[in-house]
Amino acid sequence: MVISYIQNFFRMIYLFVVDMYNFPDLRRYMLTVFRKRIFERKHVDTRTIYDDEGNPLRSACVKGKFVPDWPLVVDNIDNYDKFHARGDDIWIVNWPKSGTHWMFEVVTCLTSGKAQLHDGIKENTMFPEFCPVDILDDMTSPRILDTHIQLELFPEEALKTSKIIYTVRNPKDAFVSGYFHLSRDNLVGFRGGWNNFFRTSMKEIKEVPYGTWYDHVRGYLAALENKPNALVVKYEDMIKDLKKEVRRIAEFIGHQNSEEFYDEVARVCSFDHMQKSKKELKIIWKPGGSMYRKGIVGDWKNMFTVAQNEEFDAIYKDRLKNLNISIDFELA
Repeated sequence: MVISYIQNFFRMIYLFVVDMYNFPDLRRYMLTVFRKRIFERKHVDTRTIYDDEGNPLRSACVKGKFVPDWPLVVDNIDNYDKFHARGDDIWIVNWPKSGTHWMFEVVTCLTSGKAQLHDGIKENTMFPEFCPVDILDDMTSPRILDTHIQLELFPEEALKTSKIIYTVRNPKDAFVSGYFHLSRDNLVGFRGGWNNFFRTSMKEIKEVPYGTWYDHVRGYLAALENKPNALVVKYEDMIKDLKKEVRRIAEFIGHQNSEEFYDEVARVCSFDHMQKSKKELKIIWKPGGSMYRKGIVGDWKNMFTVAQNEEFDAIYKDRLKNLNISIDFELA
């Protein structure tokens, strides 16, 4: 036990050094995190919930909503008055495990005019979760920002003036992807199995970070309906015809290009290419973990039992009818 703890400690130190070398932009962020966590840590209303096996999940409460208990998120939300939205900001918003990294790469290619993967990480512009406000202020336009934050906590000025791309993924695949992410995440390290994770998800506990899939999706879809500064994209449509969605996104953000360029963006941003070529933060993952696991539609069939699928459908059948979008659990 002691030897294992020591080995893991030094492994984390090694991975931290590697990440600082690979992603120089992270250094300023990490210094801010260190200062906030050690010297300026203020009281945060935190909650810890436990699953059926006693595994803990910690969150922070802000204005009645729950977010991850990370060093900067509460401070950033409390200081929204210092954040100034720009008309050409491009926000990528969704419930977790719904294609944030994928969309970030597509938008980066389109705004830069270069069909190549971004050499940094999207966490550098994740606000309010990670990026401090002063770093955002120094960014050149157009800023590509991303978040999983609930509608009630999203900056009001940005909702009115900035471009917002909201991506939706069917909840069964999002749940399965979330399970594998959390169980392989060094910083969270969910220790329960799939069945336990499913039971906890079905309870729809409000204290989980970012709230439930249904509340998140329903809230944003209603708020963004018929807004000229908003575009809703389905994860499954990107799987089905990525070039078509790339073209649609380009037209929305005002960065149109040639059909040949869209072909190249679709190739570079294909899941297989990103999985092989994209650099990732190493400190996050346990051995074998990755942000890019499968990226397919219908993987839930490999995890859901018949009983679990029936339970899910019984709960969600009527709810999905209330959404102004169709949800695709498999491709035709």
